[in-house]
Amino acid sequence: MPSTPSGARQVPQHEQTNQPNHLASRECRPRRAEQGRCHGVSRPTKPTTVLRANAVHAERSEAGCHSMSPRILALGTGYACRFAADALRQAGFPVDTRGEVADFDVCLTDDPAPLTALLGGDEPWPAALTGLTLVELGWPAALPDANARIAELSGIGAVIGEPDGPGLAPPGRMLEAIAGLQAATAALAGWLGARRDGVGEHVVVDPVACLAGMSGVNAIQFLNYGRPWRRSGPSASGSGGPFPFRMFRCRDGWVVVICRARVEWEAFLALLGDPPWAGRPELADQLVIAAEHADEVAGLITEILRERTVADVVAAGREFRVPIAPLRTAGEALADPELLAGTDPVPAVTAHRPAPHPCSWTLRPRDPSPGGPLAGLRVLDLGWVWAAPVASAWLADLGADVVKVESLDRLDVGRRRGVDFPAGLPSDRATLPGYERAWLFNAANRNKRGIRLELKDPADHALFLALVAEADVVVESFATGVLERLDLAPGRLLAANPALVLLSMGGRTVDGQYLARSYAPMLTALAGIEAAVTDRTGAPLGLLNWGVADPNAGAWATFAVVAALAADRGGSHLLLSQLRALVNTCASHYRGTDPAQAELPDAEEVTLAHLAGTAQGPLGDLYRSVLVRGWSPEFGERLAFTSPWRFRRMPVGVRSAAPLFASTPVDQVLAEWHEPVSSDTLAPADIAK
Repeated sequence: MPSTPSGARQVPQHEQTNQPNHLASRECRPRRAEQGRCHGVSRPTKPTTVLRANAVHAERSEAGCHSMSPRILALGTGYACRFAADALRQAGFPVDTRGEVADFDVCLTDDPAPLTALLGGDEPWPAALTGLTLVELGWPAALPDANARIAELSGIGAVIGEPDGPGLAPPGRMLEAIAGLQAATAALAGWLGARRDGVGEHVVVDPVACLAGMSGVNAIQFLNYGRPWRRSGPSASGSGGPFPFRMFRCRDGWVVVICRARVEWEAFLALLGDPPWAGRPELADQLVIAAEHADEVAGLITEILRERTVADVVAAGREFRVPIAPLRTAGEALADPELLAGTDPVPAVTAHRPAPHPCSWTLRPRDPSPGGPLAGLRVLDLGWVWAAPVASAWLADLGADVVKVESLDRLDVGRRRGVDFPAGLPSDRATLPGYERAWLFNAANRNKRGIRLELKDPADHALFLALVAEADVVVESFATGVLERLDLAPGRLLAANPALVLLSMGGRTVDGQYLARSYAPMLTALAGIEAAVTDRTGAPLGLLNWGVADPNAGAWATFAVVAALAADRGGSHLLLSQLRALVNTCASHYRGTDPAQAELPDAEEVTLAHLAGTAQGPLGDLYRSVLVRGWSPEFGERLAFTSPWRFRRMPVGVRSAAPLFASTPVDQVLAEWHEPVSSDTLAPADIAK
């Protein structure tokens, strides 16, 4: 990179000013001769129109490489497209902003008009572009105020702000960045599919639909308790269920306190000194407090906390094991070297690769049946709640065979969030156990199979290691030390399968240094994001209603896994910090390049009618387009949300509802996954015709 004056920072690509679109006058022509990208091998000098996969195979064979990085052309002018390009660069993939389309494997753009003229439609594409993966970020990605437009149209803006004030957009460029990250994932996944099949792909990422799916899952967690999802100032709407879920004023600042479990609430009362009012009969139930006494009890708590400093309250939270986080400003976050180096975020993912191996999935013969770009990828899902499960759900959307591992000792918490479908939505599953009826679980676990393994049992422990030996990816979000206590530490898993890609989220990462338990708003508070949303006097309002940390971490996790596959980095342990992921998504916030806080006076809130499919108007139409309902005679309706991508050729999206507990026999999965893989075997698309 060119040098910069001392003390000046180099502005990342996604924050630079809009760049011209170099497609408008481009002619379609074959790829030009180029020095080989593996060990200096030369490419043919004569023009060629053979399938891109054939050229890839020839170069790989001559160079002795297992894989080759996709060459990516980024032509978008909006922030989301530039963010996608920057994420790809930071993951180690070469990205150019100038050049001929025919010289690249992937093209990212937010202006499809020149491409439409160039390509003449989706099928057939010109022979020289047969292997091109085109990723199109749809409206309003290219607009200067895209973040505000996405917030307004997806329902997110309606739940941030004061109850009697306008809706507010989340800080800066957050929503654009999330859409851009999904586009980066699509670019790599599309390239993997095109490399395998020898046929290109056109992927559309609709930013509004993408964020509407995330806001819909968030709305479920309120509506599932019979609470509206609407603006509620510095508190979640109706506490989102149990009280408290809000900000409190201390002597020198603010803290976020969240008590979802009774044991947390009792510990918080002990931290407060067991105040006399806590013994009042009407304040015995957290749900009743949230519904009828929230403001009164919040005032009583504030009277106590205003006598203490933020540092004292946070320290007491650790001592009493109460989920409490300080409401940090952007400046305080900037001063944290674990999160930022100057104004540059520390990468969200730390990769350890003690013994490099090629990914076993890239060596396995391809299943001839049609599938998405990740068809045949074997994933074990040990995640729970929302962040890790939605990451593996997006892998499943892309075609992976995801097997969710649960035990009766450790049911996914998402199965216990809320109650059954509220009145107004049909449910024929009233006779099923409650853990089969939770909306959150069904929304975050579509397209998966479910098995039961009691990992403390020696026989099940051995079965799990046998599954690991056949898997390609393991996703886990256990608390610090749990895997070790189960004798399933990362080293043990990689010993069982040296080609494994292991993704860890949560306490094992730097997040564990800050929080014993990381509810989403506590992460945004530590990142300086909650304090960025204020009322007109400058007092913090936050965005407690929207748990952005979970789907944001899920998006980064999906990208990290797909990037490892595209770079053929088998034998990798990827540690994803949800806190650092937030900081990376909100990078513009720390660099002072955010637009002013946008007010959205007409933003429409998401209601039960939207999830029922009966709401009228633009938001109702949007939710009818992103909601998927899976029916069966036995189990009634399950809700899921469409994937962030529309692939024109490969089948991508929701294929099946979330699994019932232990609905697939472990032996069946082992039998299907157990097949010999030769290191000399290549997928059909990599074999020269």
